[in-house]
Amino acid sequence: MYRLHMKTLNMQQLCSFAQDSQKIDERLVIIKTSDVSLLQNYKVIGCRILLLVFSGELDVETNGRSRTLQRCDFLDILEGTSFGIGACSPDLDFYCIITSRKFLLEVLQNIVPGPKDYFTMLMANPVQHLSANGTARVFKQIRLMDEALSDINHTYRTEMVRTYFKSFVLELGDLIIKEKHLPGYSQQNMVVKDTLMANFMELVWKHFRERREVSFYAKELCVSTKHLARVVKSCTGKTPHEIISGEVLGLAIQLLKNEEVLIQEISDALHFADQAAFSKFFKKYLKVSPSEFRKNT
Repeated sequence: MYRLHMKTLNMQQLCSFAQDSQKIDERLVIIKTSDVSLLQNYKVIGCRILLLVFSGELDVETNGRSRTLQRCDFLDILEGTSFGIGACSPDLDFYCIITSRKFLLEVLQNIVPGPKDYFTMLMANPVQHLSANGTARVFKQIRLMDEALSDINHTYRTEMVRTYFKSFVLELGDLIIKEKHLPGYSQQNMVVKDTLMANFMELVWKHFRERREVSFYAKELCVSTKHLARVVKSCTGKTPHEIISGEVLGLAIQLLKNEEVLIQEISDALHFADQAAFSKFFKKYLKVSPSEFRKNT
């Protein structure tokens, strides 16, 4: 595969060098202030990432976009987004929980904390700014989880971590609903629309490099192309094709920023028929060719 993968970590790779006191096998890892260097030379992808800054500043990169997180900022990254940590201020105090949607659903048992259409909110903006009091409440839950995780000899360590993790997510969901004055879910079980949207995105993240036709995803999800289009449009304001193309474009931009990767290699990695087809696709969205984009960044 392309060379950028040399500096990319998935959950399995991250767990291979995280300490036992930081993880529950390959289901959950907690990175705190003293461990920040662990992630600074890598990009993490294929994971659900929940990061809360209690004090100080932290530079992060999501799908090639740089931003600075400040005190009381909460970042929620979905599995298809690449994530990296950059520079941090000396007074930084933060926690980063790395897990998966599967583990979240197992722990929550299909409870959906947080505001209605939260999934859509995350796709538009993964950062929420919380109040100081609310941040302290949520941080307390994470600290309890971290303490339970660190006690590797505790007989019920995994169960304790799961309990505190659930408490953290529920506390966070309540906080976002109340502070943003948003409606919560009227029922505890995930509605069909949300489940279909989440499953669609999971398939897109898995297959977008090779498959860009909407009919493929509709068939995999056992729904009609029209029904999938209606659901995706109602959840995101975008068509399925726009979602898929956005993922392709996002990865292309990341790869173009690495000058060691040839444009032909990027075209091949994204399964375009040839470099000309890739250039046509890229120029359609950004109005410049891949080579021009690379030259100007």
